[in-house]
Amino acid sequence: MTQFQTTLPKECKAYLLRRGDGERYVFGRQVATIIADAVSSGGVFELATIAGGKGEQFPVHLHENTYESILVLEGRVELMLDGDYYLLTAGDYAHIPPGTKHAYRLMGHRNAFASYTVPGGVSNMYRTIGDAYSFVEPPAEAHPNFDDGHLERAARTADVRFTGEQVEWGTAIAADHANNPGTAAPYVIENGEGERLLTGDQLHRLVASQKNTNGDYIFILSDGPKGDPIVEHYHEHHTETFFCLQGQMTMWANGEEIVLFPGDFLHVPPGTVHAYRLDTHYTKVAGLLASGLFEPFFRTLGEPYEHYTFPAVPGPLRMDRVMANMANLDLNVVAKSPLDRK
Repeated sequence: MTQFQTTLPKECKAYLLRRGDGERYVFGRQVATIIADAVSSGGVFELATIAGGKGEQFPVHLHENTYESILVLEGRVELMLDGDYYLLTAGDYAHIPPGTKHAYRLMGHRNAFASYTVPGGVSNMYRTIGDAYSFVEPPAEAHPNFDDGHLERAARTADVRFTGEQVEWGTAIAADHANNPGTAAPYVIENGEGERLLTGDQLHRLVASQKNTNGDYIFILSDGPKGDPIVEHYHEHHTETFFCLQGQMTMWANGEEIVLFPGDFLHVPPGTVHAYRLDTHYTKVAGLLASGLFEPFFRTLGEPYEHYTFPAVPGPLRMDRVMANMANLDLNVVAKSPLDRK
């Protein structure tokens, strides 16, 4: 039984939330589950999952000072992004810099997406527009609490401004986009795309880099086969997050062993000794790392990779380059493998 806190903490610390756990708020036929907020992350980031039924939507709004990274988990989401319309499906990513107008409509009978916001300043919006909710799944009938009055109060408590503009739904195109503009501009990347880096048998897709976030964070989607643990290490200045999307993985954090299943989330703030191992033949995990200055680690350890799935024969793992640049990577290795402790 884990000794990690399994509720949203009231201080910045390492913690574990299982799928569906967190603070839940209902509005209409949607449920927002706050998995990380400004308090639990030390003001570094926030994370909420949004789930709802077909036809549910959210009005046009923007964040003056906050980046938003959206990852679709299930179903279909029609997204208006700076006047353009995209149809997003599971695994697609949308990047929303400060000041970008956006709105969404849920298109499947079962939909969910993760919304990361950097720095923390948006989660109070859900606390204001919604009512505390004891269930995990969205309600079958609309909860009668989502009106203009709630939106006005939300704008006073969170970094959100509603524009009142109308949206022309039904004009979306499939998000078959692979190009990252390399600047802090809005864009969409389809599932499987992104800058690909291979580290041994694990494939990392960099879908948001320092150039897209002015150095505030990077966003990486990683997958790989069943394998061995990476070395135990910690970061003095960087926050790392692990959100299991598919398969199963084992995490070691502060000496404790934790198994993550799809939908589970582990927060790893600076100073947390940690390692992980992929336990199934295909495992996929999403990671937000803040600040973005940890990006050189992936470029030092890995090599550019042209294919879209990890190889049967592992590629190079350039630990020699990592060891030669340890002083510049905020990486402190404390053990060869967490299994060495047993």
